[in-house]
Amino acid sequence: MSGVSRAPERVLLYRIVHVGNLPTLLQRGALHSPNSTPPDNLPYRPIHNAAVQASRSVRRVTCGPGGTIHDYVPFYFGPLSVMLLNLHSGLVEGYQEGQEPLVYLVTTIERVTRAKRPWVFSDGHGLAALTGFYDDPSKLVEVDWDLVGQRFWADTMDDNDRKRRKQAEFLVWDHLPWTAIGGIAVLNDAVKARVEKTLAEHPGVHAPRVRTRPSWYY
Repeated sequence: MSGVSRAPERVLLYRIVHVGNLPTLLQRGALHSPNSTPPDNLPYRPIHNAAVQASRSVRRVTCGPGGTIHDYVPFYFGPLSVMLLNLHSGLVEGYQEGQEPLVYLVTTIERVTRAKRPWVFSDGHGLAALTGFYDDPSKLVEVDWDLVGQRFWADTMDDNDRKRRKQAEFLVWDHLPWTAIGGIAVLNDAVKARVEKTLAEHPGVHAPRVRTRPSWYY
């Protein structure tokens, strides 16, 4: 059940990537789903749990363009994701860099729609049996808007479904043009300077505003 009666008037969408991947994204001019990543051999630092990704590659999406979750570019509806905490805590095999190199790419449903990209969303973790998928904006009420941005989201005796609902996702079919990214958020000024330097090294490419948002980190 959602925590409020309706979605916010302006829905922000959050995706975390390693700061070292920005040059590749800028060269490609888009964010791509796992199944549509160009065979260009450009470097890309993975930050995901391999076992989870294997399951997502076969999990069917039951509305919109269909396919599997790996046919979409995933975003969260809030910061402070379970994924970020796992990366911060060293719980993802092969990743031990902490949260400082992780940056948020931020967009909105409006920007995605203007880019003419099909999309769907879930009301919880994409692999959970209870989770539903939707392609109707009126169904955004199914997202728990009280919970998706919370720092503390562990299941409780009174509510053992909090962690699943926290991980609701917005999924963009195939790819999202880089021009649809409205902002980049980082942990501190050092990473901000690195991001701004990377953007400056790609003149003529859309350069979103970069902001420090330490409250979006654990």
